Amino acid sequence: MANYEFYLASSLEKVFPTKRVFEDKRRDIDLLINDKLNLQLVYNLSEADRKVRNRQFKVNIITSLKYELFDVNLVKCEYLATENHDRFYIDTNPGLYPDLLTENKGYIKPLSNQFKSLWISLYSDSNVKSAYVTIQLEEVLFEDNTGSMINTNKVYFEETLNINIVNQVLPKLPIKHTQWFHTDSIANYHHTKVFSKEHWSLIDKYIEFASKKSDINLLLTPVFTPPLDTDVGGERTTVQLVDVYYKDGKYDFNFDKLQKWCSICKKHGVDSIEVAHLFTQWGAKFTPKIVVYVEDENKEFKLEKKFGWNVSATSNEYKEFLNSFLPSLISAFADFGYSKNNLYFHISDEPHLDHFEDYKNAKNIVNDLLKDCNMIDALSDYSFYEKKLVEIPIPSNDHIEPFVNNVDHLWTYYCIAQGNLVPNRFIGQPSYRNRIMGVLLYLYKIEGFLHWGFNYWESENSRESINPFISTDGNCAFPSGDPFLVYPGPLSSIRNEVQMEAFSDLKLMKLVESKIGREKTVELIKNGEDYKFSFTDYPKNNKYLIDLRARLINIIK
Repeated sequence: MANYEFYLASSLEKVFPTKRVFEDKRRDIDLLINDKLNLQLVYNLSEADRKVRNRQFKVNIITSLKYELFDVNLVKCEYLATENHDRFYIDTNPGLYPDLLTENKGYIKPLSNQFKSLWISLYSDSNVKSAYVTIQLEEVLFEDNTGSMINTNKVYFEETLNINIVNQVLPKLPIKHTQWFHTDSIANYHHTKVFSKEHWSLIDKYIEFASKKSDINLLLTPVFTPPLDTDVGGERTTVQLVDVYYKDGKYDFNFDKLQKWCSICKKHGVDSIEVAHLFTQWGAKFTPKIVVYVEDENKEFKLEKKFGWNVSATSNEYKEFLNSFLPSLISAFADFGYSKNNLYFHISDEPHLDHFEDYKNAKNIVNDLLKDCNMIDALSDYSFYEKKLVEIPIPSNDHIEPFVNNVDHLWTYYCIAQGNLVPNRFIGQPSYRNRIMGVLLYLYKIEGFLHWGFNYWESENSRESINPFISTDGNCAFPSGDPFLVYPGPLSSIRNEVQMEAFSDLKLMKLVESKIGREKTVELIKNGEDYKFSFTDYPKNNKYLIDLRARLINIIK
């Protein structure tokens, strides 16, 4: 006799084949309008009989709410953490870890001695005041010879949730949020010609996902190929949106592709543009790769790589280019619906203290050209801000403390190096470590969050493209999950869904603050817990986050 086990678990659990996770026994749950509830149906077959291979279960979701079903898939992880990691990981040993979410067709098949899970997303809207959600599993048999399906009408599992829709709309994300959008990775993985009809169709699809499924409201835009994660002397696939022409010592620009890009962003609700970095990464010593149509002696335009690793950042040639390019670019953005207030520029990514003078020299070149535009950069040395070299510094969350209370518009980021104590979203880490960021973004009054990998499907320094379904760590260059949040498709991940829950928490906190004030909201968050609520000392469990959400919604109710 087959022995099946079915139960509900929270979205914060990661279901491994050999480990039973905690059951979520909540049956009465509150949602705001435009809110979302994720949960998991865990299933296991501990004892099999000979008929098991012919048996599946039809998933019936009986509700007036919109919903989606996803299979939680295991992915291969070889490199889980850097040497400087803490003990608060699920595991740091290589193996198969749950992460990838793929569309479920309405059936599940338990496997012998394996825990698996079905991811259920429920969506609320203003048309529903309250709802019951019944999750039911009905036995289905498949005939050996014909493959025909026989419904036995036998129900193995049934649970009902009572969903109360609170008459309050969940507000928009109150911070700027960018996950670097790698246009070249989309072309490379899908084997499409850059800016071909097929590539543009994919760009549209991925931008829509980024905005609506990942809450990205600030999109990295390759006006020229971003000088990011590239070996010195190496180069990435050219994805330059602006066509540049050089004739008789003067530059001219065609912004048709940029206009198309902006129209896609507008269509999907992306309200701000992040312009690709103006100087090379880790030092600002050289110029980005910029291809230019140059008129030759026959009066014909030929495409050549005019700028790159062979041109100094402070060369007169590049200064001349920027003096012509940046005013034209800003004007074009204004024509396409993005004013200076909605433009964010970079000098160079992650400069260190020994790059101070080079960064300063590069910044001086564009200071006047970018007046009244937002200037941001990921950096972790406070002296860059102290010496007024960057208006909006973005320190990593393990270097943020010197910036706290000293910076008017504080942002933060994390990536490969932030694996010790601070929040992050590596696959090998528990989900609470991802979701707690919502709490800390609120408590630290963070105005923007940046991450380098929405879809970086490349190896270290872009030496070769990778298949993220096979390599989750960029060929063992980054802790698994660091280089990308979404899989090709685009397909979501547990990490993306939990990060969205963190943002939902942040939205709730801002909404509660508007009703009871910040001081009382902070008290509600801390709730007498014995933690500092810093980036290194916060509640390390799922229950705190689930209970916090209930407390926040109770105030709104």
